[in-house]
Amino acid sequence: MGKDLKGKELGRGLSQRADGRYMGRAQVEGHPIVIYDWKLKEVKAKLAIAIDEMKRSNLLPGMDGKSITLSEWFEEWYTKYKAPMLKDGGSPSYKRKFLNYYGTRLGSKPLADIRQLHVQTAIADMLEAGRSSKSVREATGILQNCIEAAMANGLMAINPVVGVVIPKCEKVERRVLTVEEQEIFLDYLARTKSWYEEMYKFMLLTGMRIGEVGGLQWEDIDFANRFIYVKRSLSYQYENGKKTMKLTSPKTENSVRKIPFFGETREILEQQFEKVKRKRQDMGERWRQPEEFGNLVFLTSMGSPIGRYNIESDMRYVTRQINDMFRTEALYSGGIPKKFERVHPHALRHTFATRCFEKGMTPRTVQEIMGHANYNTTVSYTHVLDDIKSKEAEKVGEFLQNKNNDAKIEYSGLLGIM
Repeated sequence: MGKDLKGKELGRGLSQRADGRYMGRAQVEGHPIVIYDWKLKEVKAKLAIAIDEMKRSNLLPGMDGKSITLSEWFEEWYTKYKAPMLKDGGSPSYKRKFLNYYGTRLGSKPLADIRQLHVQTAIADMLEAGRSSKSVREATGILQNCIEAAMANGLMAINPVVGVVIPKCEKVERRVLTVEEQEIFLDYLARTKSWYEEMYKFMLLTGMRIGEVGGLQWEDIDFANRFIYVKRSLSYQYENGKKTMKLTSPKTENSVRKIPFFGETREILEQQFEKVKRKRQDMGERWRQPEEFGNLVFLTSMGSPIGRYNIESDMRYVTRQINDMFRTEALYSGGIPKKFERVHPHALRHTFATRCFEKGMTPRTVQEIMGHANYNTTVSYTHVLDDIKSKEAEKVGEFLQNKNNDAKIEYSGLLGIM
């Protein structure tokens, strides 16, 4: 009989850990089942369900933890356990959270080979890559649920998520290109004739998310009225262990929006249209554009839809090349080389918002253009807004001092009458 921390007997297979969580253990036909929860009632209910399902289950006949990878099991678990509980039968953002955090790092590993050290190493890598502690915790919660179901189905003997540490990190400052950095970035793209030059410029002119840019189609652009309609997003998902691309609805209801043409937007879109047209003709049968994605505005140089990883990889390359250029310049001049900090796709969105504020646009307008669901997200660009406030305050000049002498005289006379 297991006991809680106060010594009270809880029943067979039930106990309370030192951290306060309750644990339920059982074994069905040689397959161990381990369940954790902060509430004893939940552990009992989950354990009963797991035992019943293990007895009746033919979920994965002939399959064990050595022959199924984490990504494959996640698809199985998501389809049968999670999706039925979610609105509209599933959430693309929920799946993306797993894929972008743990799927890319541990997804190819067999379930039975995953250890706590692997999970802890993945956490350290995510934090180093700039992921927030909050986001890592959310992704780890998804992994925890997925692993517990794997254990309940006899695919794993231990839970590698138990005991991992997610340190609290200081709030990461948004990466925003200064005006000088923006000029350096764009100048490099122009000089090297980068395939993605028009797309990067478009992102700086619209503030669109990389998924929204990847899913943009030509019919979404109203050249007559000079508006861009954001209606969909391109996302990567795993189905039956296979990576697939889908056009999905945007992140939130506010993400469905229209963005006015800024500056050179029309010219850039026309250049992009001609560039893709020429490339398609030159490539002929080697052009890889799938038929269902035939009207996308932005594509890779081979005709494939553009995903986050394409752009993240290209941005890393561009950053390295710019820093190599700085080192070469310093070598010839004898000075200290400048450093161009790493740029990621979302940094261009932050940069767009910053340029809007610098040019005097109101936060409400910027919120609508960027599709922020929360006004506080928009006004969190405090480093920009504070500078603008200071400059506006300087324009006012002497706030309490009245420089109009006539007004002073008139006011003095009024005091005399009183």
